[in-house]
Amino acid sequence: MTIEILYQVDLGLILPVEIIRILERGHSFFALGINYKKADTTLRSKFSLSEEAIHHLLLDAKSKGIKLFVLSTCNRTEIFGNCSYSTDLIQLLCKYSAGSELEFLNNSYILEGDDAVTHLFRLGTGLESQILGDFEIIGQLKRAFNFAKDRNVTNAYLERIMNDVIRTSKEVKNTTEFSTRAASVSYAAVQWIRQSYVDNSKYKNKKNIAITLLGTGEIGKITCANLVKHFPNNCITLINRTKETAEQISTKFQVELASFESLAQVIKSTDVLIVATNAPMPTVTNKLVGDNKLAIIDLSIPSNADVSLPHVELVTLDDLTSVVDEALAARKQEIPKVEEIIGVRIDEFEEWCQSRKHKDSIQAFKNMLKEIQREELDFHAKKIEGANLEHAEIISDKIIQKVTKQFVIHLKNAEDTSHVSVQVINEIFKLEI
Repeated sequence: MTIEILYQVDLGLILPVEIIRILERGHSFFALGINYKKADTTLRSKFSLSEEAIHHLLLDAKSKGIKLFVLSTCNRTEIFGNCSYSTDLIQLLCKYSAGSELEFLNNSYILEGDDAVTHLFRLGTGLESQILGDFEIIGQLKRAFNFAKDRNVTNAYLERIMNDVIRTSKEVKNTTEFSTRAASVSYAAVQWIRQSYVDNSKYKNKKNIAITLLGTGEIGKITCANLVKHFPNNCITLINRTKETAEQISTKFQVELASFESLAQVIKSTDVLIVATNAPMPTVTNKLVGDNKLAIIDLSIPSNADVSLPHVELVTLDDLTSVVDEALAARKQEIPKVEEIIGVRIDEFEEWCQSRKHKDSIQAFKNMLKEIQREELDFHAKKIEGANLEHAEIISDKIIQKVTKQFVIHLKNAEDTSHVSVQVINEIFKLEI
């Protein structure tokens, strides 16, 4: 269900208050965040979190007993977690980002329970990506979850749902045409260069177009991999602030390497500059570009290209979606198949949740049956001379398994009344839970 937000104005403060229809509640599963659908790159930049910020946010959550993981990419910053109130997660996000609670509430989504589960499955399969079907997102989700798991801020619920999302993503990729045509952000940048410069013969008098890639982070590596598939290696120059990282990537893809200090000089002979850095402040400015005529593709969040010159064409993330319309049209045809797969996997996840809900009662019921078995075997060992107790134990174990399985099946099918069945069983057998 979607949480309703009420704004109360008191002494100039705007406080979010959740309208809860029940008086008592335990932890619930929330998915909340800010993404490209309602927020532009400037606003998304405010809520973007560095790895260090996420680290401190996770430790803060851990001290409060909140289990969660955080995803922060160029298109979104989202939190998935178990807690009592969504405001707990909103406050953590705003504490470690540059955005305010009011900005978040005016431009975000807040989902709970089934809606949150569905969103995570749709996100992991590429249905919620800015470029439909972008499968880079599943890798980003994996890394986000493992980053939190390494800091002991996850639990069995979050691990199970992430494993199911990963399996669902693989199934979609292997059984549908949803990802057969490349349409990622990095690919879109490459296609933009091809369509705007190469295919239009803008550089027909030049042997090769000169492309400089600034940044070797996650997006930078993927972009470099896409560039070498479509352009000669010797027309690609790689620059990164950290020399060692740049050397590794340039060796891997066999592209030219230049020092960060030589960026201004390299720009003089560059036709297209792709900016994929993660610096907190703009790296590429009007002063750096000067009189040089070129195109700048800014893939960074926060934006790292603060350029407004008449002789420079600046392309942002929001501009790139138009270059993959053909691929997106094909992917849209596959959406019903993807949603059907997601529906089946969500049903399986909910079955697992149902079994987890009463696992203590189920285990207590099984323990009670095992205790009866032990007492009966001991009794008959004394009463029946030559009794084959080994066979009796094997047979009774089978009976216990079948009776316990039937109990589990009943609880799954009972749904909303399962707690009544558990209460009756507890009262009849005086279970120790």
